[in-house]
Amino acid sequence: METTTTTLFAEVALALPMDMSFHYAVPASLASLVQPGMRVQVPFGTKQSMGYVVSLGQQSPVENVKEILSCIDQKPIISKELFSLARWLSETYMCSLGEALSAIAPAALKAPKRAAKEDAATVPVPQVPSTPKVLTPSQQLVAGRVKEKILTHTFETFLLHGVTSSGKTEVYLSLIAETLKTGRTAIFLLPEISLTPQFITIVQKRFPGLVGVWHSQVSPGERYRTWDAARSGRIKIMLGARSAVFAPFTDVGLIVIDEEHEPTYKQEHKPTYQTREVAIERARINNAVVVLGSATPALESYYRALQREYQLLEMPERIDARVMPPVKVVEARHLTKRSRILSGQLIDALTRVLARREQAIIFLNRRGFAPGIMCHSCGQVWQCPRCAISLVFHREPEGLRCHYCGHSEPWPGICPHCGEKNLAVFGVGTQKVEQELKRLFPQGRIFRLDRDTASKKGVYQQAYEDFKNENCDILIGTQMVAKGFDFPRVTLVGVIDADTALYLPDFHSSERTFQLITQVAGRSGRSDLGGEVILQTKHPGHYALAASQKHDYKAFYKQELEFRRQMNYPPFCRLVNLMVRGRKEEKVAEVAQMIREELAKWKQQHNITMDILGPSQAAHAKLRNLFRWQIVLKGKIEDILAAAKYVKNFPLRGGILLSIDVDPQETL
Repeated sequence: METTTTTLFAEVALALPMDMSFHYAVPASLASLVQPGMRVQVPFGTKQSMGYVVSLGQQSPVENVKEILSCIDQKPIISKELFSLARWLSETYMCSLGEALSAIAPAALKAPKRAAKEDAATVPVPQVPSTPKVLTPSQQLVAGRVKEKILTHTFETFLLHGVTSSGKTEVYLSLIAETLKTGRTAIFLLPEISLTPQFITIVQKRFPGLVGVWHSQVSPGERYRTWDAARSGRIKIMLGARSAVFAPFTDVGLIVIDEEHEPTYKQEHKPTYQTREVAIERARINNAVVVLGSATPALESYYRALQREYQLLEMPERIDARVMPPVKVVEARHLTKRSRILSGQLIDALTRVLARREQAIIFLNRRGFAPGIMCHSCGQVWQCPRCAISLVFHREPEGLRCHYCGHSEPWPGICPHCGEKNLAVFGVGTQKVEQELKRLFPQGRIFRLDRDTASKKGVYQQAYEDFKNENCDILIGTQMVAKGFDFPRVTLVGVIDADTALYLPDFHSSERTFQLITQVAGRSGRSDLGGEVILQTKHPGHYALAASQKHDYKAFYKQELEFRRQMNYPPFCRLVNLMVRGRKEEKVAEVAQMIREELAKWKQQHNITMDILGPSQAAHAKLRNLFRWQIVLKGKIEDILAAAKYVKNFPLRGGILLSIDVDPQETL
């Protein structure tokens, strides 16, 4: 277009993987509307794209610029503070500014065309606040140290290490109330599975009319209304899963991350941010306070606390001085004729629970009926045609499924390789445990809760209510039952295959095992009835299980830290995972080797101290029809980020994709 001296130009960041912004002319019809922080529709190549206005000026560094087509927003939706956070996100997690802004204010965020319908986040709550519980001396001591920083608007990160049922939630609510008194806002983050309707109601009753809810089950229309209410100041608290860390508040005073160790706080898709680090950076920008809470803190977090990067707060006892439930470790090979899945000790304990009309939770972190199917004649194991992963047999509905890409196929009947019918499943999943429990305890009211059952609308809520109202005796489930099911009549927790994840090829495996067992064990013994925990394992001597048996986080931390020190794993270094993917395995391996060689040259030229591991085939060698090879960088964060930036700009062809994951949660 031809420009005049009065033409206004906009610098626009597109949500594309390009480390550059683009300039567009602002047409006269939009000159009074366009402002930095707004989303606009622009032409890009032969298509239209959504972008974010970064700045406005009277000059453009390029000629023959195109015009902005339209404004998506009526007013800016990205504040200066969130722009600063987006730039940090872009630099730290190897994404473009537009991709970072898209994480903060996604394209799907728009006003609904139809009037609002009532849903989980809009159901009216009582306008009279619920009465806060009186804090115990231990809770008061912990809360008091945090409140000092809240009142003085001082940036600080606290790690609250409190055992299960120690009363951390009441501390959080007290800190939120203190933050609101100062005129500032609060963000309260939980893992998705902890955001139950019951917990949401507790927070809404404590702060009626001030709480917005943000998670995957909230409808798009309600999501926008919640977001707009936060931006306009009509609500003061955002309660949600990881993306709620970007709530558009103007003056954040407190960010709480409960269960801070949970892997779900790491975003899987670009930008692959770690919510904990984002929260700390946002608090730094706002002179706010971060509270990280957990009964089993991430090892890196606890290490930082001991190094005084964070302030460590401890709540080592349960409310009312209730004792932690005793944990019995049973070797899985000591199974009896009564069952090939449940040990005699667990069967006897369940019998006692049912006789006393109490409740039990049986935990197995593997859904489906059996994790594999094999031909006993030729040894053939069924794998997903799109992934190098065994297909899982499901009985309801019957068939084989891939838990990674969703591929499914019917029970084969005969082996396509040898023509025999000698097929059998191997391993145990939650469906098989349910079948076995119903055989052993036909009089018991038994319910299964995993992703398969909970995907049906209302099933999770019904399971919760049935358990709460004592209409269920035994609840079987995956990690969904490790959170939220905190009821006084649960006196037994049984863990089947406690070592399921213990020997995965990932340095987090021992830590994840300890955390998950400790969390699910914490469901037992939450009342005067007491409780017990029975762990079935093939490896009773492993230090993660030994520490779980004693509820001894510090013993686990000490031994795991020594292992990490010897192997130079975090917290003694930082990691970047470079994943090369493509449809032709030979080409993927070739490109991965090329990247490794170029990195070695770059490392030598810049005199960088950094380990380059690989390339090697990923543990999950093929997912969704793409072969995968990886290179892992170990070193100081500034060095490995510089290396990642160097690699990021490599011109890759032939359908080869490169993803960069900073601080990966897994290397599978």
